[in-house]
Amino acid sequence: MSNKAVVQHNIDNNNGDELDLNEIFKPIFQRLWKIVLLSLVITFFAYLYLSLLKPSYQATATLQIGNTKPSATLSIKDAFNESNSSSVQIATQFELLKSRKFAARVIKNLNLLATNEFDSNKYIDQIGFLNTSNSEQKTSIESAITLFQSRLSITPVSKTELVKITYVAYSSERAKNIVNQIGETYLQYQNDIHRSSQENTSTWLVEQLTDLELKLQISENALQKFREDEGIVDTQGVVGLVAGELTELTSSLLRTTRAQDDIQITYQYIMQNQGDVAKLVELHEINNNSSFIKLHSIEDTIERRKYELSRRYGPKHPKLIAIQAELDAVKIRKDNKAIAISHSIIKDYFSIKKKVKATENRLKYAKATFLRLSRLDNKFSQLKREVQTNKELYNSYLIRFKEADAMGSYKANLYVRFIDRAVTPKAQLAPRKKLVVVLTFMLCVMMLSVIVIARDFLRDTLDSQHKQDNFTEANIIAVLPKYKVDKRQCGLFGDDVRFNESINSLRASILFHQVRKVPKVFAVTSSVSGEGKSTIASYLARSFGEMEKVLLIEADLRRPTLAVKMNLKIHRPGLSNLLANTHPIEQCLIRDTEYKIDIITSGITPENPLAFLSMKRFKSLLSSFENYYDRIIIETPPVNVVSDALVISKLVESVLYVVNENTTKRDHIRQGLKLLQQVNAPVEGIIVNQSKIKDSSGYQDKYYNNSSNIIKMPTLKQA
Repeated sequence: MSNKAVVQHNIDNNNGDELDLNEIFKPIFQRLWKIVLLSLVITFFAYLYLSLLKPSYQATATLQIGNTKPSATLSIKDAFNESNSSSVQIATQFELLKSRKFAARVIKNLNLLATNEFDSNKYIDQIGFLNTSNSEQKTSIESAITLFQSRLSITPVSKTELVKITYVAYSSERAKNIVNQIGETYLQYQNDIHRSSQENTSTWLVEQLTDLELKLQISENALQKFREDEGIVDTQGVVGLVAGELTELTSSLLRTTRAQDDIQITYQYIMQNQGDVAKLVELHEINNNSSFIKLHSIEDTIERRKYELSRRYGPKHPKLIAIQAELDAVKIRKDNKAIAISHSIIKDYFSIKKKVKATENRLKYAKATFLRLSRLDNKFSQLKREVQTNKELYNSYLIRFKEADAMGSYKANLYVRFIDRAVTPKAQLAPRKKLVVVLTFMLCVMMLSVIVIARDFLRDTLDSQHKQDNFTEANIIAVLPKYKVDKRQCGLFGDDVRFNESINSLRASILFHQVRKVPKVFAVTSSVSGEGKSTIASYLARSFGEMEKVLLIEADLRRPTLAVKMNLKIHRPGLSNLLANTHPIEQCLIRDTEYKIDIITSGITPENPLAFLSMKRFKSLLSSFENYYDRIIIETPPVNVVSDALVISKLVESVLYVVNENTTKRDHIRQGLKLLQQVNAPVEGIIVNQSKIKDSSGYQDKYYNNSSNIIKMPTLKQA
């Protein structure tokens, strides 16, 4: 395959995995007028509600709040290096403007309790049935203050000394008066503060210096007494030495404890097998001992010499007796060596136990010493910090006292002035009908669209191209459009051209399959009833009947439909009568002279249809029919409801599985396919019926309905 072909193949695969935007927005386009109409209704009610609300007006005034700083003098805040005190004071003034105290003053000055400013009714006065509150009941001062604060906004302008005061009221004139009164009340409050300020900075500093001097003396005496009582000059070096020793002892204890644990297992083994030299020799410590290895090597050498002599001399020969005595002596030496090594291991175990105990005692003493020195060091550091802190505070306040005394009676005061007084607002702040109406309509359209899309994608059916492409349990061999029933239709077949052409396409896909042989006997089934299997079986028989001899068998003995559609008696002789051998084939077979197909209806409904379909006679009938007909199409009951379809599937060459695109759940399809797979049914594929996807291709209607060039030809009789 060329590179260009490979690239095109990858692009086609990627396009198949992606979700087409047309499929996402198709549910919206299908219900567009409903969405728009419902959005308009909701928007109308929103507009109606906004028309009932009282209009609100907003007034704004601008104040300037700052610190007075003469250029020829030095502020005490500059002397104290407190550059942020100005911003803190101004922020405090903002909070004062929002306080309940200021709100109460404004309400009292303007006598707002006598007006309807704090009336809880938010609807216009002309709508009497909505104004449920009692107008004669007076609002309490506390609730009035709470409402006042909720409508007031104090906003500082960034990087300036300006403050915006904003208030929202139902009356435009009242909103202006309230904002201006807030500014006037605040100006009066600042004047009262300046007149009542009697604080003497120098006196306060003298009192603070006296207290700090006393605290400094007490802390210095306590530090000196602690040094003399404990005999301490510096604790840092001693604590460091003890800490180092503590670390070293901890490491040593870990090493010796680990060594004790290692040798303890060997010790226990020796004590258990003390009298058994053979088991002692199995120890790794004895086996790998150099002296023991040497004796073992000597023993092997003597063994080889004994073996060589035994091949030449008898057992009582002097040389064999001598070599045996030498071998016994070496074995005794080995046993003695093993016992000696085990005794040495026992001594080592007790020695290391004593070492662990001694190390633990030394570590315990070092810990106690470290804790005692740590407590002394903490106490010593605490006393030193207290002395240092008191000394720094005393020096700082002494410097401030000198500078304040040099500055005389200067005081830094805030200045407040009106920049812009509020004017009567002309336009209302709320409700903004146009904006709210537009936003309501847009949000309704968006929310309804999201709901429609979500509902469409959460539906567990094969109602979209994406869902069909991702359905892997079986091949989808045909997608049939929605079948339009003509009320004037008489008989099995109507004049829906698009449906007929789709059935012809299904016939072509079955006939021209490239892999398997074209099946002769078909079974048409579905998951549940009402999915259109009877219609598809009939139309497929009609399509094959245009060029072949076709037999349509209605094997649904439980809920037959063909006889009713053909305007025949429902209990006329049919398949059940053939199986029961009560009527001949001539009485059960119906010949459709118009479409040249043979039909066998279900016949009389038996008490146990499954037993009838399981007869060997049914298989024999199908074999006989195969000799005469080119195609046999059998309509079966739903596979998820009864087992009839499973029995029939063993007698046919292909099973067509019909599903309704809009109502059949994918779980039902999988369940039905699983049942068919369990009996090894030859499932040809899935036929998606009543498809809106296929039905949406409107351009095909013009193609199919163009009958200007059609000439009706006489139908040839089949042999």
